[in-house]
Amino acid sequence: MSATFDRRRIPAPEHSTPPIYEPLPSSSENEAGPSRRTDRGPLESRPIFLKTGLISQANGSGYIESGGVKIACSVYGPRPKPPPYSPQGSLNLEVKFAPFASDPRRAPLRDTEPLPLSALLTQSLLPTIHLHLYPKSSIDIYLVVLESDALSNVLSAGLTVASAAVADAGIDMYGLGVGGVLMDKSSVDGGVGVGVEEDGLLLDPSKDEETRAKGMIVVGSMPALGKVTNLFLTGEVDVDQAVDMIDKAISASKETHTILAQALVEGAEERGIGPVPAA
Repeated sequence: MSATFDRRRIPAPEHSTPPIYEPLPSSSENEAGPSRRTDRGPLESRPIFLKTGLISQANGSGYIESGGVKIACSVYGPRPKPPPYSPQGSLNLEVKFAPFASDPRRAPLRDTEPLPLSALLTQSLLPTIHLHLYPKSSIDIYLVVLESDALSNVLSAGLTVASAAVADAGIDMYGLGVGGVLMDKSSVDGGVGVGVEEDGLLLDPSKDEETRAKGMIVVGSMPALGKVTNLFLTGEVDVDQAVDMIDKAISASKETHTILAQALVEGAEERGIGPVPAA
């Protein structure tokens, strides 16, 4: 017996085998298969947990969990910015991924994904803020992705939590911004034949569901005002289908908007600030 053997611990087996599960049948329409959603309906949003005011050092903060996405957001400002003078405030938004945010683990090097995500989130959030009320000032927003799913869901949840953090900081806004994702379930096979799974749409698709998407759209909106702040479309979708997808995404965002407004009210009451005006 080796002298380094630790009697206080149970040694792991030398070999291990992962369990093998029998796939669910997909032939019957009433039975769930690999291409069918089992946890919720096709046009049902993911359950959302949203909390504000968790980062005491920031002027405003928010934390969101939505499916396989977890994001923490902090807002600093408005605070004076260096010259030159600007008649309205500036918005600086930065997205970073934690090394353990995805599988496989990210290398500790400069990542290229946060750059387009930061630009898209800035475009979606800008129309919601009264920047003209903050001349010579800057608002700095930092999002840390603790767990990521599909990038579209990171973008959607990022807009929601950033809007919550900005409102938590007491910054004047036109309305609360909410993100929504909708995809066309029709997919094209890479082989000789062309296969279409099933007509219809999926709301808030998972990473596996996105791999079968023919087209997908991410909508940033202000449901209280009935306005769209930004659109991001990937894939091939005709005009009528795109309009239908936008309408359904905005309708689904109203439920998320209710959760967001309630989280702001609860966060303000916990800190003794009082009720927050409805957006």
